Amino acid sequence: MIFDKIIKDLLNLNFFSEYKFRKRDSSFLLKTKGGKQIIEMDHWIDEATSSLVIYPIYGVRFDILSKWFEKFSMKNLQDQRDGASIDFSGDMLSMQDKFYFNLNGEKYATDFNELQAKVQKCAEYVFSEYSSLDKLYNKTILPILNGEVSLPDVGADWIFIDLALCKIVNPSNFHKLKQIILSHVRKMYMCKEPNILYYYDNLEDILQHLEYTQL
Repeated sequence: MIFDKIIKDLLNLNFFSEYKFRKRDSSFLLKTKGGKQIIEMDHWIDEATSSLVIYPIYGVRFDILSKWFEKFSMKNLQDQRDGASIDFSGDMLSMQDKFYFNLNGEKYATDFNELQAKVQKCAEYVFSEYSSLDKLYNKTILPILNGEVSLPDVGADWIFIDLALCKIVNPSNFHKLKQIILSHVRKMYMCKEPNILYYYDNLEDILQHLEYTQL
């Protein structure tokens, strides 16, 4: 299959030489101190164009932000440990998000060169800009505290990751962030967001555990 060839050819490049490829979720992984860098190569067949479509996701994981939450998570342990602390698609970085390969191999070299160059550029940016807890805090938590960004309307993992990050990097802002997030969570609850519904009754206990546990 053409996807297998693409992965094999990527692994032969210098940039990917230290990465491991995990087949079960089509992800390149590079262990870091306290976490990992992730390039997930989501892919599918577009029957209309007889093309393989590759949709890379670039993620950074800091284990300390999620390990404490394992006993509360609705996810199984494997999925909980696989998840990134933050991730981006190409369009979130104002870059190309989908790459198309003809199933018959036509224009393979051209399409492959475009893929590897743009994936490397996106990955280098994400892995540099979000390489530490301090950088992650400055880029994600400070804008929330300053009222510069809107909070997500779906999902729940971000709640626990953001609060853990604040507790570690700048605990003096923990209660302010907690109040901002809880106000938003109540709106999500009223809208019956399914992840919030799952955690809502235990939310105070979970956050109390976070506040008084050494991470």
